[in-house]
Amino acid sequence: FWVQFSDFNWFRMTVEDVRFVGGFARAGSITAEEYTAAKPDPISEFGGHIAAHMNDDHMESTIAMIAHQIPGLDVEEAIITSVDSLGMYVKVTRTPRASDQPQQFKLRLPFPRPAADRKDVKNVIVEMTQAAASGSANKDE
Repeated sequence: FWVQFSDFNWFRMTVEDVRFVGGFARAGSITAEEYTAAKPDPISEFGGHIAAHMNDDHMESTIAMIAHQIPGLDVEEAIITSVDSLGMYVKVTRTPRASDQPQQFKLRLPFPRPAADRKDVKNVIVEMTQAAASGSANKDE
């Protein structure tokens, strides 16, 4: 058992401040109180399964949701990389009009409201898909 190794030590930390650096233009700070009160996202346990299902069976719906929320962004492919209670990260591929070179980048597709559990994520995604279809139908009229 690793605790019995001779070079193992226990440390106790008193968190005073937390600084998150998640890459280019992704940084933030939270207080010790916010850090202590933080809870795991209730969707993290099965977010990967939701993403896999959406990618395998409903990519066109994801593309429609992006087109609805970000008018003018036409994408050929949309792969959901993660899902949480507030939305999803999507890796998109598009080919700009003035180029023949495809571009890939990630974007955040927020939910219109927080999702509380797995069933609620499904309900929110269905609502977003219906809103996208309704918006598309209104454009065609």
